[in-house]
Amino acid sequence: MLNYIPVPCVIVDIETTGGNVTYDRITEIGIVEVTENGVTEWSTLINPRVPIPKTIQQITGITNEMVADAPYFEQVAKEILLRLQGKLFIAHNVRFDYGFIRNEFARLAYPFKAKLMCTVRLSRFLYADRDGHSLEKIIARHQIFVTHRHRALDDAKATYKFMLIAEEEKGEELVRAAIKHQYRKESIPAGFDATILDGLPNAPGIYYFWGENKELLYIGKSISIRKRVLSHFTADHKSSREMKICQQTRNITFDQTAGELSALILESKKVKELQPIYNRRLRRVSHFYSIGLEEGKDGLLTPQIFSVSEMPNNRKKLYGLFPSNKKAKEAIQSISDEHSLCYQVCGLEKTTSRACTSHQLKKCKGYCVGKQPALLHNVKMLQGFSALSLKTWPYKGPVVLVEKAQEGGSEHHLIIDNWCILGVAESITDYEEILNNNPSPQIDKDIYRYLVATIFAKNSAVKVVALSGSHAAHHN
Repeated sequence: MLNYIPVPCVIVDIETTGGNVTYDRITEIGIVEVTENGVTEWSTLINPRVPIPKTIQQITGITNEMVADAPYFEQVAKEILLRLQGKLFIAHNVRFDYGFIRNEFARLAYPFKAKLMCTVRLSRFLYADRDGHSLEKIIARHQIFVTHRHRALDDAKATYKFMLIAEEEKGEELVRAAIKHQYRKESIPAGFDATILDGLPNAPGIYYFWGENKELLYIGKSISIRKRVLSHFTADHKSSREMKICQQTRNITFDQTAGELSALILESKKVKELQPIYNRRLRRVSHFYSIGLEEGKDGLLTPQIFSVSEMPNNRKKLYGLFPSNKKAKEAIQSISDEHSLCYQVCGLEKTTSRACTSHQLKKCKGYCVGKQPALLHNVKMLQGFSALSLKTWPYKGPVVLVEKAQEGGSEHHLIIDNWCILGVAESITDYEEILNNNPSPQIDKDIYRYLVATIFAKNSAVKVVALSGSHAAHHN
């Protein structure tokens, strides 16, 4: 029986079809239940409704044949709930087991919640001088006998034996201190030094999640770095991606900025430069494709796709920035269908004397067969592409966006020209060097979006100052 770890409690272990908490399923659950009346053990195989990968079968020994006649989770949900409800939920790397069980109950529209304790973190606190805190390491370290490793009940029993050994070896004071420390930081995953959070500022900037061997996992941004980082750890059971990031994180660093715009831009640049594992949305695209509406001799507008590596400054109207020619063509197709445009005019089909496919489907209004004048088709074309319209650079040259920090008075001077960042200056003395060292700045879709939102905002906290030779207007 446990003496210092709170009871009633349950030591839980599960086996699954994989590590993705969102779509992988439980194949076995084992529960060691500890109450004032004693210790009981219970386990069951579970039919996951999906095939178990061969690699998982080899690790656990649980085959598709073994779970074929096993109950579905909903058939044992009541039994599981009766054993777990109202008890301290303990597991080795608890957020993994808890995340899967919580999601299984969520599929049944039941919001299961429990107070958690992690034996990985218990081991790290009590045996900080030992190498490794996986269940495999703990079993070897304490010479715990296990009949079937990677089977749910046997692993749960091994975890329980470790708890008994820890109580005996370390005593009441240390065990209770370990539990108190864990509750104080209960949302922080195993393997992470919670004291790192104490140094995070409640200020704008970007943060870096680092894994083992200084591997960069993720870069994020926020107007409050500390608050945003903590939110990652409280969301890790809801998202497979969040869970993976949290479980692998070993260190967090940050770069503080003057404000939100600086953080947005710095995040975009750093993600493209450093290529973190879990940042997909802001990954680097070397060049983009855009759409221009070309006017023919008969006055008819036709969409043309072309590659752009920098923002054209010839005042030509552009529509959209796409990572590939295919994506641009898909946009033309979508607009054609939505606004009843002719496939032949839009370049989706070769021009012939016959009606286009869209007209045959009663979508195109018939320009291809002489039923619609060019002027009316042009109007519909402009209406359709207007949503993709890129803003024309409103100045004659570069400008400076001055963002001032709310606390401390520090400033960031972002030098911008034609929606491209030329550089970041700490003061006016850096302007000339930045302007001379950026002959051909490249377009960046994400930064373009941030700058448009800032420059055209009605009540922006960022001041826009036109440099010599540029448009004289200022926005505040």
